[in-house]
Amino acid sequence: MEESERSIKAFIIPYEAWYKNVISGNPRIYIGLYYEAGGNDGEFGIVWDGIGIRLMAYSDAWETLRKMPELMAKIDREKSKPAVPEFVELLKRIGFRDLTKRENPYTRQTI
Repeated sequence: MEESERSIKAFIIPYEAWYKNVISGNPRIYIGLYYEAGGNDGEFGIVWDGIGIRLMAYSDAWETLRKMPELMAKIDREKSKPAVPEFVELLKRIGFRDLTKRENPYTRQTI
């Protein structure tokens, strides 16, 4: 990473990515501080399972969570269980970018 490059608040939807055929498990979104050229300063996951919506975060993601008070405030006020598309719209409304790679870099086909 170049010294001047700044990470951005963004998300990735694995089951909408070009590699979605190898994704298993419950629907999820990864949220973090990403660099457009690749890499991140930390990320965590939101998983939709049979019980509800679950936060998945390892200890190195605590700092990332702290840097997203607007997201934590929205989640805290959310009383329903929004579906993935609704949650994605919430993320976009508060300024998060969708970095999901939908084009296969090997074939240049978009899913």
